[in-house]
Amino acid sequence: MHVMMEIDGGFGGLDTVDLEPFSLPARPGVVLDRPAEVGPVFVASHPFPPESAARSLAAMRGERVLVACPWPVSPARTRLALAVGRQLAGAREAGWPGPLPVVVCPVRPRCAWQSGGVVVPHLVSVVTEQAAQVRVVWEITDHGQTPGWLSGVAPAGALSIAVMA
Repeated sequence: MHVMMEIDGGFGGLDTVDLEPFSLPARPGVVLDRPAEVGPVFVASHPFPPESAARSLAAMRGERVLVACPWPVSPARTRLALAVGRQLAGAREAGWPGPLPVVVCPVRPRCAWQSGGVVVPHLVSVVTEQAAQVRVVWEITDHGQTPGWLSGVAPAGALSIAVMA
């Protein structure tokens, strides 16, 4: 399914992305991004919460994008979170040396803060032929990455308009 998507009111405007379907079991786990010929891979997280499992896998530095999937979670929201993670990873790789794992979640993570994680909401505008919607995809990062992340955040390019009272 092709949609147009914009993250956090980005300067580049809407990007066309393909939200390809993939198998998502009805249990908590982590979706690992893989090349197109392989497709996303699901890893069960039991007995650990998917947020913790995703952060642990990201710490191994072998993954580019990870999607924590608590149960129940919508497959459509999971596909959107994967697309958002890919865009965030691509933008960050352009500015930082080496790949950085991006951990996202299609719903607000329940326990990331308990293990020292920082949860960042990303507003995502999604435009299809039928409708335009705003969704939230949650990024899970570490306290240690927050200063670098904040230094790369630019304010929204809103124009100032003076209004006569």
